[in-house]
Amino acid sequence: MGRVEQVVSPGTADPRAGAESPYPLVWLRRGPEESRSLVQGLELVRHVAAGDVAEGWLCMIANGTAHYLSTFASDELLDRTYARDNQVFGVVAPVGVLRPDGDGTARIDGRWRFASGADRATYLAMGCVPVEGRRRSALLRRDLLRVDEPWAGPGLLATTSHTLRADDVHVDETDVVDLTDVPSDRPTGIYGDGELFLANMPGVPLGLAEGLLALLGPTVTGTSAWATTYSDAYSRCVLARHGVTDMLRDLDTLARNGRLKPFAPPLRAEFRALLSGAYHVALDAVLALVAACDTADPALRARLVTARRDGETMRPHGAMRSYLHGRSG
Repeated sequence: MGRVEQVVSPGTADPRAGAESPYPLVWLRRGPEESRSLVQGLELVRHVAAGDVAEGWLCMIANGTAHYLSTFASDELLDRTYARDNQVFGVVAPVGVLRPDGDGTARIDGRWRFASGADRATYLAMGCVPVEGRRRSALLRRDLLRVDEPWAGPGLLATTSHTLRADDVHVDETDVVDLTDVPSDRPTGIYGDGELFLANMPGVPLGLAEGLLALLGPTVTGTSAWATTYSDAYSRCVLARHGVTDMLRDLDTLARNGRLKPFAPPLRAEFRALLSGAYHVALDAVLALVAACDTADPALRARLVTARRDGETMRPHGAMRSYLHGRSG
């Protein structure tokens, strides 16, 4: 059975070295006994993002990419893609256009926004336009993609989530992964539907908010207005986290019982709505804390400025757009 090594972010203990660590940054399975749960993935991303939002975001992308590839890709492709110290990230947005050449190869054109980990990646799994209802992703070497719009700076900008472009790039059809049906020779695992790539995305703003809550404390400014803001942010984050966790726990149960199948359209819409709701509740909490905290401490002010920028950067992400549309009417 093909396997994928764990990729461990700087500053995180490496479980392969025998160190105690509940937070390896990428999990993959060789069978159902190695398939970590969606709930554990959420906890992982929250924990990492509370300390470093950029690392939390990259953890979420790398972990999600690894899980759906291990569910749908061939063993040979997994072994080759994750050979040596390769790091693999992905963009699920189905924008790539594949044009078969008729000889087992194809050409791909596309422009993917928010290609997280672009400066670390050896390969990127890039979403393609469905054909006859079949969802696909193409494994592309990073050096074949050019930066269309650069992305760099502090905080979340350190994910180097450039806009990447492919112009008539050659791709072998064995590097195109069909995300529609789980191959019959392997367990379904936790990624029975490609949409589950997004399952741990709310963990990033939740971790950012929880890190701020831990840093600031309910008495940082000593005013009743601050205490109210803090209490409201804390309560909203708890409720959002519990809502997402409960849903993911139910999906974990289905996966363990071999009953997690591709989502019907109504379930996909409900899944996305719950995720995006929690995502934006946490971002609202971050921005409320930043706006209400009145401090003269320069180090704390700098942390708040970065947190505000991170919150504003995450807010318009396309994968979480459904909740925004719902709020705007």
